[in-house]
Amino acid sequence: MDTQEAKESLEQFGQHFDYDNGYLIQLLEDSPEAFETFAAAQAMPNFHKVLPLEAFYVAKVAVMKTEDCGPCMNLSLKMGAEQGVDRELLKAIVQAPQSLPQPLRDVHDHAMAVIQNENDDADRMERIRNHYGIEAFAELAVVIVGCRIYPTLKRAMGMANHCELTKLDF
Repeated sequence: MDTQEAKESLEQFGQHFDYDNGYLIQLLEDSPEAFETFAAAQAMPNFHKVLPLEAFYVAKVAVMKTEDCGPCMNLSLKMGAEQGVDRELLKAIVQAPQSLPQPLRDVHDHAMAVIQNENDDADRMERIRNHYGIEAFAELAVVIVGCRIYPTLKRAMGMANHCELTKLDF
């Protein structure tokens, strides 16, 4: 994909989700090669084959709740709703994670612990592996790592001043 096609694709994505991805467009314009390198990692926060959709979005939103000040988290909520995740579940991830069913709460708490650099909870990790399977646990790790790249890039590019408090408008 050439630079113009990539820019058009980014603009369409931004319009579709009402999301300001100007930091990505800026990266593309400033250095197409740096953008290509970044784009190679974009599959990470979107990869799940075995991990159920609800658990996948619990992890994504939990990461964004900590890493981001709003827009990226709201984007994850919109994407989850568009893919059929129950809106009440999505709201609970943000507003009342303690009310999540235990397997999803374990996913949420694991993601939060990883992001906050807390000690491992071996019992919780074992419950996740037992409930979802070892392959799903591996996918969960990739999603947690991958979700951090967007808010981190936004801050690294000096464009985090575009952030706002989450409105939960999904």
